[in-house]
Amino acid sequence: MPAFQIDELEASCAKVFVAAGLDQEEADRIAHSLVLANVFGHDSHGAVRVAQYVEALKSGRAHPGKKIEIVKEADASAVVDGGWGFGQTICHQAMDLAIEKARKRSIAVVEVFNCSHIGRLGEYVETAAEQNVLGIVMCNNHGGGLLQSPFGGIDARMSPNPIAVGIPTGGEFDVIVDMTASVVAEGKIRVKRNLGEKLPEGWIIDSDGNPSTKPDGFYGPPRGAILPFGGISAHKGYALSIVVDVLSGALGGGGLSREGGTGGGNGVFVMAIDIEAFIPPEDFERDMQAFITWLKSSRLMEGFSEILLPGELESRNRKEKEAEGVFLDDETWRQISEKGAEVGVEL
Repeated sequence: MPAFQIDELEASCAKVFVAAGLDQEEADRIAHSLVLANVFGHDSHGAVRVAQYVEALKSGRAHPGKKIEIVKEADASAVVDGGWGFGQTICHQAMDLAIEKARKRSIAVVEVFNCSHIGRLGEYVETAAEQNVLGIVMCNNHGGGLLQSPFGGIDARMSPNPIAVGIPTGGEFDVIVDMTASVVAEGKIRVKRNLGEKLPEGWIIDSDGNPSTKPDGFYGPPRGAILPFGGISAHKGYALSIVVDVLSGALGGGGLSREGGTGGGNGVFVMAIDIEAFIPPEDFERDMQAFITWLKSSRLMEGFSEILLPGELESRNRKEKEAEGVFLDDETWRQISEKGAEVGVEL
């Protein structure tokens, strides 16, 4: 299992992207996005995606150097066409537009369609939180990417729709909620397969509806399905997935989950809330710090050493990876090296 310094791994990924057809600036942006996911401990959205992105570029499913095109606009909203640009490029532009509008109108929503895979959603709400803006991002798969079964069903009928919320705290870390409405993101199953490991119970069912701990039970053929989160209360994850699908797909024209939906990218809902329009930022941060202290003051259950806030573990992971480097499984590095060789790059 190779280990890399963060800048070394980013440079290797960017080198592959440049050789595949991106300019240096966009290649650096996407490489940084992917490696940052590894740094935060979300390997499912990290360097394991390099091969996928190179294939998307080669096949024409993703296009370099795209700018968002506003197709409908109001003071506090916009619908934008991403032109099938790379998700990290398009979604940062959409968040920038949402923040700009929120500064003028308190709250703003930007809907994005025709956008390639946007990666880890937490990245965009972190950007908002750094600017003292509360950010909300959610996405579906343009009606395709059908990997999750509905509650009580066997067949995949939805994408595993994620949602992220970024809340500035004025402290050592911001509260970053980044979760999918399914038990697990598909990328985490991919990582387990690359590592040759079994899946935890309750992640997936096979094509006959039987619980399985084998990655191939999901990938097939025939394809199985990821379950909505919640266990015996999975109707809650299923309901949340419906809400995310509607806000990400129907509202902006990207399309709801359906047979024949466009896969390989994301319909995206981006919301920015300017905290200063509601309350002085210092008051908000004071309340957040008091809230965090109150939560952490609870007595601990057996087996727990402390109470963590969403985003706190990722902040610690970053410090650890900055000191120790990023570890990639052998199969992921093999795939990156193989794609590099295909575009004329030796790693």
